[in-house]
Amino acid sequence: MAQHPSVQVSSPPACRFQARSARKRWGQVLIPGTVLALATTVSAITVSAITEPAIAGDSTRSMPANREGGGSRDACQARRLVHLVPISDRFAPGEPRRIAVLEGSAPRPAPLQVRIGSLGVWTLPAEPAGIRLISIPPVAAEMLWESSPVCTSAQDPIGAPPARSWLLPRSAVKADQEADQVVRLQLQELSRRCGSSVEAAPLLRAFALEHLTTMLPAQLSIRCEPLAPLSFKAP
Repeated sequence: MAQHPSVQVSSPPACRFQARSARKRWGQVLIPGTVLALATTVSAITVSAITEPAIAGDSTRSMPANREGGGSRDACQARRLVHLVPISDRFAPGEPRRIAVLEGSAPRPAPLQVRIGSLGVWTLPAEPAGIRLISIPPVAAEMLWESSPVCTSAQDPIGAPPARSWLLPRSAVKADQEADQVVRLQLQELSRRCGSSVEAAPLLRAFALEHLTTMLPAQLSIRCEPLAPLSFKAP
């Protein structure tokens, strides 16, 4: 699974070859009523890491990004949490500012904690399996986004990793722009169905998450909520 990369590129021609390869491997988002292209390769998208500025003293930059979290043996942490972002684990939300978390089935659903860099930490009520569409404050700089369950006990001493992605104020390169735009359109379509549901299988295929099919119900509920000031918790 893709992680926040440390990319070494020997020459500009190699970068151009990666970008061409990416554009040849696009799939289709199959939510009924829409036909949207979705990038399904990491090769070109991760090239954007080359242009990232070094941020001295930021310990979060050593943390690996992985849009999939959870999966522990502990009943609370066993739930799969997935950020609906490009497979590069990097996403520029744009306007309107929306992000989405896919929550899997759980024997004991727990509240969801969402941490976005210096913006703060929010705790959202426990819900069954489904998709949370979240409206967020402006992202002015690159920030680490983490989602994890709020567990009161941990039978698994190691615990489960949170879902981690990088949020950016803007796309870095053309491949990122294309992938980000497709995800934004996907989230817009989901937002039109707030309070209803969507078929899981086409959505998972669109985001290259087919391996989760057997872990989820056939229909996923869609819940839309802002990170309201009243729910804000200081980091």
